[in-house]
Amino acid sequence: DNLKVVENFTFEAPKTKSLMDVLAALGLDKKKSLFIIDDYNKNLYLSSRNLAGVKVVNASELSTYEIMNASEVVLSEGAVEKLTAILS
Repeated sequence: DNLKVVENFTFEAPKTKSLMDVLAALGLDKKKSLFIIDDYNKNLYLSSRNLAGVKVVNASELSTYEIMNASEVVLSEGAVEKLTAILS
């Protein structure tokens, strides 16, 4: 319930509103959320920086603290594959 896996997604432009729409669609608009992605996504980082309670991190840079500090964790499919490879 606190873990969601989504398709890899990109933003065409760094717009906070676009990320707010994604959060609302996932039911995360009022929750402390951690997005774990497989590769650097500049537009996603820039879209998230103005939102309190939203953090974006690469799977290779993930820490236990970040996971425990989030109410909801959203993984991209690519991040699942990357974490599986790292932890295998």
